[in-house]
Amino acid sequence: MAVELTAEQKFRLHHFKEMASLIRAYKEAFGEAAYQVAVKHSGEKAFAEWKEIADLRESNTIQDLIELLWKPLQKEGFEFTISETNEGVHATCTKCALHDLAQYLGITEEGFYMFCESDPYIVEGFNPNIGLKRTKTLMQGHECCDFFYYRKEAYE
Repeated sequence: MAVELTAEQKFRLHHFKEMASLIRAYKEAFGEAAYQVAVKHSGEKAFAEWKEIADLRESNTIQDLIELLWKPLQKEGFEFTISETNEGVHATCTKCALHDLAQYLGITEEGFYMFCESDPYIVEGFNPNIGLKRTKTLMQGHECCDFFYYRKEAYE
């Protein structure tokens, strides 16, 4: 039985396929630098969006970021655990709707640059005093995405 997609889902599929196609074409013409252009573009957009969110809030702590960024993702089909320690907050994502979509479309390499590489920009836009470390992503074939959010002053 075929899954019926909404108009919004069809638009997203088409948009992601077109973006990946464009990134691939640029990579063929200009090499690996094309990926960095994609990262810069998506990163600057994410930074501006999350800075605007932070500017409208009274508080922009790590816990606020987790609440605003991660909690809504459960409704989108993401599966993850969040754990807090004295050092910061760990988020381990084992199912990512963006990865599933990229895998379905055959664009995981481009998806990494389109989606995953904007994560540090989100954090920086929300609060420049929060740091992010990540060593694994589903888009790169790992078993999970491992995020660690921390207060920069605690590590400097």
